[in-house]
Amino acid sequence: MIRVRRLLKSSFVFLILVFFIECSGINAAEPKKPPEKKAETAPVLNDFTYKAENRRDPFEPVNLIKAKRSRESKLIKDKKGVVQDAGYELEELKLVGILRTDKRRLAMMEDMQGKGIIFKKDDYLNKNLWVVDVLDTKVVFGYKLKGEVRNIIIDIPKK
Repeated sequence: MIRVRRLLKSSFVFLILVFFIECSGINAAEPKKPPEKKAETAPVLNDFTYKAENRRDPFEPVNLIKAKRSRESKLIKDKKGVVQDAGYELEELKLVGILRTDKRRLAMMEDMQGKGIIFKKDDYLNKNLWVVDVLDTKVVFGYKLKGEVRNIIIDIPKK
């Protein structure tokens, strides 16, 4: 009986060993060939041309481009030949606040549609009205009427 058990045990081990060998042969795949390398050619730089006509500058922020285009229709040249905005009357604007930087002050104004506009010293609102000075709490405008220059002072409204 012991002999039979040994024989069965050894035959069982033999069968398992054969089974594993056969299974490993089934799953073994042929070695893969490395992909063929195609000859890489460098691009010829003489073939590339770029034309910037009717295209925006890719380094300029989009919101600045829109602002420039919306203001271009309302531009005039001031006394120095500099192009300035020319589309506002003083009655259409409301002084909202004054911004201070290290070098200058800016007047924040709002038009009748609620659109914010920023003016600095010597900016023109129209061909007869310009910003003379921006102070801490008020803005001084110059107004040209029949060759005579007058000043108009507007304070920041208090709530």
